[in-house]
Amino acid sequence: MLKRDLSWLWAAIAAMVVVLIWLLLQLGRQGADAQVAAARARGAVICQIMRAGAGRMALQRGQTTALERALVDMALREDAGFEGGLWAESRGAYAYAFPTYDGSGVKQDAPAAELPRIAALAQQALASGQAVQDARPGLREAVVYSACPVAPGVAGWTLTRVATLAETALNHLILAVSLLLGSLLLAGAWFAFLVMRWGREAQRLAALLANSERMAALGSLAAGLAHEIRNPLGTIRMKVDNALAAPPAKREARTESALRTTLLQVQRLETLVSSLLALTQPFHPKRAPVALPAWLEQRRLAHADAAAELGLTLTLAIQPGLESAADGQPGFDAAQMERVIDNLLWNALAHTPSGGHIELGAAHGGQHLTLWVADDGNGVPPPLRATLFDPLVTGRDGGTGLGLAVVREVVQAHGGRVRLDTSRPQGTRIELELPWL
Repeated sequence: MLKRDLSWLWAAIAAMVVVLIWLLLQLGRQGADAQVAAARARGAVICQIMRAGAGRMALQRGQTTALERALVDMALREDAGFEGGLWAESRGAYAYAFPTYDGSGVKQDAPAAELPRIAALAQQALASGQAVQDARPGLREAVVYSACPVAPGVAGWTLTRVATLAETALNHLILAVSLLLGSLLLAGAWFAFLVMRWGREAQRLAALLANSERMAALGSLAAGLAHEIRNPLGTIRMKVDNALAAPPAKREARTESALRTTLLQVQRLETLVSSLLALTQPFHPKRAPVALPAWLEQRRLAHADAAAELGLTLTLAIQPGLESAADGQPGFDAAQMERVIDNLLWNALAHTPSGGHIELGAAHGGQHLTLWVADDGNGVPPPLRATLFDPLVTGRDGGTGLGLAVVREVVQAHGGRVRLDTSRPQGTRIELELPWL
């Protein structure tokens, strides 16, 4: 649909452009009355220049032709396309000059076809004692004549050729401009309509995509929950079936074992449900200044015994000078961040073999606080890295896959981000970047 609409739009614009080009060509083949009027005005000025020059040179009959031609040449030199000369009853047209002639050589002869009209106009100017003008229209060009008395019995004359314009030229121009403006308005209105239409279509597709993504996420979550719930239930059912099928001599022992297993599996389900509920609840951090070194040491001590029982070393790494940072103490929700650090440390304890090392660290850079938990275990398998922080994604038996999802939600609620450091050759390092204040 989009491609079809754009094709129609460009076709309409192309058609309008073709029409406008045709109209402009028509205008190019025609002229304008304004050029004829300008030529008339300039011809009158040149005649006055001739008269003034003749007065200064005291031009009289019988003066040399060179001087007369120089007079005409100086009067015409600044006006391209003008030619002219002098006229007297006894001599006809003489002292001809065309200083701006574009042809090769110097043009020295007045146009023979125009001499009768020049003579008539010069006689009229001498008879009336004032400048006169005339224009002869033609199919391709109009010839504009001017004549004025410059000395007793002597008239100066000029002529120039102007490209002809038909009387309908202005109408063509108005029509061309009107079509141009109209086409732009129509194209703009049509384009605005298409944009609105495409916007509505994009919104509809975005809604469908978001709904599909929600359904896909819901399906994935439902499948993961079903898997996590089915395993404890299967274990409970197996133990209960074994206890019921046991002979009387062994029934009491199997019943007690079944009850213990049921209790453990119920606790696992409670943990799963609690984590899921915590994940679905919105996090609203209550920021407050935190004495970071003391707070981190508390989190380390809370897991020190568990680490010692597993044969692991849990240490604290704090950037030098962080205790007395110039920006003061960092601000975050200590209770929520305790849960984040605890989840990361539990994962590290579960994935680090005996004799390994776990590091809880902090650093200050710019306007951010960076916290991390690193271990030298086996690391995160490549297939899990892209979805490590998604719900129900876990790499260990018995894990709910919700701990790291809670970590991501809490950190994002603080305006920060969480990431897995994939540059480490061994082990796992998860970094939390939080705003300092």
